[in-house]
Amino acid sequence: MRRSIGRTFFRRLLSPNARKGTPLFILHGGPGATHETYCEILSLADDREVVIYDQVGCGRSDRIKGKYWAVKTFVQELEDLRVALGYRKIDILGHSWGSMLAAEYYFSYPKNVRAIVFSSSCLDAQQWTTDAKRLIKKLPARHQRAIARALRTKKYDGKAFRAANKAYGDKFIVRNVGKGGHPQHAIKLMAAGLAVDGYKKMWGPTEYIATGLLKKFNRAKDLRGIRVPALFTCGRYDEATPETIRKQASSVPGAKFHVFKKSSHLCTLEEPRAYVKTVGGFLRRVDKQEGR
Repeated sequence: MRRSIGRTFFRRLLSPNARKGTPLFILHGGPGATHETYCEILSLADDREVVIYDQVGCGRSDRIKGKYWAVKTFVQELEDLRVALGYRKIDILGHSWGSMLAAEYYFSYPKNVRAIVFSSSCLDAQQWTTDAKRLIKKLPARHQRAIARALRTKKYDGKAFRAANKAYGDKFIVRNVGKGGHPQHAIKLMAAGLAVDGYKKMWGPTEYIATGLLKKFNRAKDLRGIRVPALFTCGRYDEATPETIRKQASSVPGAKFHVFKKSSHLCTLEEPRAYVKTVGGFLRRVDKQEGR
């Protein structure tokens, strides 16, 4: 899709036997990541249209610089994509940073959203940092010291920190995908398309603390204002901790909450079948409520 600040790469998926209805837009994480880590859940398109895309600046979409790395850029991009594809209402699934984008889009265009899935959400940057500090304490002491040293000196390229960062990722980001096959390939593709400059500008140098434009982001305080069906999900070992996600879900009237028992942050790769079953079931219940 061509836009004033760049072109957006997107895919539309729909099974021949799928019902016509509200399409599901998948908003990837990051900021600066890509759509590849969601390809294992595209069987959601068996009963509805699914739109998956690389946000501008990321992956196969055009690169952006400077002032365009801002929340409003991605909110407007999603709205432009909805309009360009001719949809009146959409369902949105936002994962990690994508949950921030989902929340911002909803509060900007509430009439355009039928239902929301907050997947391993980050809706309060300060709470995310608080949770990360607690999770770091579950690592071996040497890794805790390496992370503390890096955060204190702002030097993130040392061997000890890289080892600690990998240990954190293996425990709380992606822990259950094996050593080969499609999930590992998806992770490699995502890493190749990662917009590191955008991640640093909007979030910061590490997962543990927000120092960029999102450091004061907080939509958790506004969740009671959501008036559409909502589902909150996370992994049992997720850096988006079950305790925090459960609390967020309780703030939305009628919201559902689900924990994937074998997963960390990338539930879409770690338990794709269970993920599709949970999210697909939620959306079918919304369909049923509308008489479809």
